[in-house]
Amino acid sequence: KGPPIRFFAAMSADEESSVTESPATGRAEFVLDRETMTLSWKITFKDLSTAPIQARVHGPQTPGGEAGALFDLAPKGVKSPIEGSHALTDGELRYLLTDRLYINITTQKYKQGEIRSQIQRMRPTPTQ
Repeated sequence: KGPPIRFFAAMSADEESSVTESPATGRAEFVLDRETMTLSWKITFKDLSTAPIQARVHGPQTPGGEAGALFDLAPKGVKSPIEGSHALTDGELRYLLTDRLYINITTQKYKQGEIRSQIQRMRPTPTQ
């Protein structure tokens, strides 16, 4: 079935659809196992304005729009780093492969989201 496919998200307040004033940043790295359709992740973030409430994947949506949450990235609580995995449905896989999913971290101050980013496929680096 081929090697795993890697994705990333570089989160900031600039990506939020509502006005958000925050110096917070975050990075998520995802690996899709083609055989099991399991998406694994490691997410780090810093400088949130208040305590984080949720970290979830939303979709389907293009940048700037709003969409419902599809799955929770931190069911045991949101603290950096977050690691976990989720078996994707056919629909979620389709959205992932067409850049229509985004990650959103909500906080006490910003209940609609403090930092966010579309999940994008990492381009393979050429081997030497």
